[in-house]
Amino acid sequence: MIGNLLVLVLLIIVVIALLYLARRAWGSLNGIVKWVSVVVSVLLALLVGFIAVVGAIGMYHAYIPRPNPVQQVSVQITPERVERGGKLANFCAGCHSTTMKPPLDGSAINFGEQPGAPPLGLLYPPNLTPAGPLKTWSDGEIIRAIREGVHQSGRSLVIMPSESFHNLSDEDVQSLVAYLRSQPAVNHDEPDFQPNFVSMLVLGAGLFPPSAQAPITQPIVAPAKGATPEYGKYLVSISDCLVCHGADLGGGGSGRAFTPSGPNLTAIVSKWTREQFIQTIRTGVDPDGHKLDPTQMPWRDYSATYDDDELSAIYEYIKTVPPVVKAAQ
Repeated sequence: MIGNLLVLVLLIIVVIALLYLARRAWGSLNGIVKWVSVVVSVLLALLVGFIAVVGAIGMYHAYIPRPNPVQQVSVQITPERVERGGKLANFCAGCHSTTMKPPLDGSAINFGEQPGAPPLGLLYPPNLTPAGPLKTWSDGEIIRAIREGVHQSGRSLVIMPSESFHNLSDEDVQSLVAYLRSQPAVNHDEPDFQPNFVSMLVLGAGLFPPSAQAPITQPIVAPAKGATPEYGKYLVSISDCLVCHGADLGGGGSGRAFTPSGPNLTAIVSKWTREQFIQTIRTGVDPDGHKLDPTQMPWRDYSATYDDDELSAIYEYIKTVPPVVKAAQ
């Protein structure tokens, strides 16, 4: 944080210096020198000032504690909850595992140094086994982190899909906590969270949104499990489908950094049978023989997480969504 704060202070000093130069240039007797100096100085001051404001917004998102209260809850660990939580943990393994599957021992990949992306500092997904940082967290703090995207310290998490996990039912999020507590302890340490000022600019510009969500103040109860549109809607809401495929499932995604732009599911799935939909998720190959790119569509995670009834529920829900017709490009 200190380094980013120093960069922000330096930018503010540069703005002040440029405005001072513009004021001095205003008194020049040479008209050409006067106007060129004033215009250039003011434009540069506006540019640097804009960068400073965007960076300050990013620093607010990254460091300022949120007022989200911690739920006072002690999760009862049962075999049923551990099993259910282990299924849901497949959605976490892509970031929080060295093997891309549970246990969630943390990643060896720095998300701040992705190919083709600007350097963003040190952003390592942490070890979520009992040997990692969560050993000092309460159950309520873990639940807040999952559903509200808020760190134990109160700051917003980064690269945490709380926009979707915000919809997790009380039972499902407690099952996830039960699983996290029941994993084998793996000693795997990652560098601490150290975003650089480029990260602050990306956060401040909204290209890489903070994970913090509104506090959850009411119980969340999922529909009864079954191959129904109601249950399918719930599963879609917690599975990042809307983030990549759009709120109306019409494709296009959110336009945010690191978020794939998914196709129009209302146009594609309407042509498939339930069996074809399930087979596509199970094999990664659609009825036309097209292979799904697992880096864009994590079909393996969906296949590992959901049984046939749950995939049927998702299919039934998508079939109820009004078709989205995209204009020709």
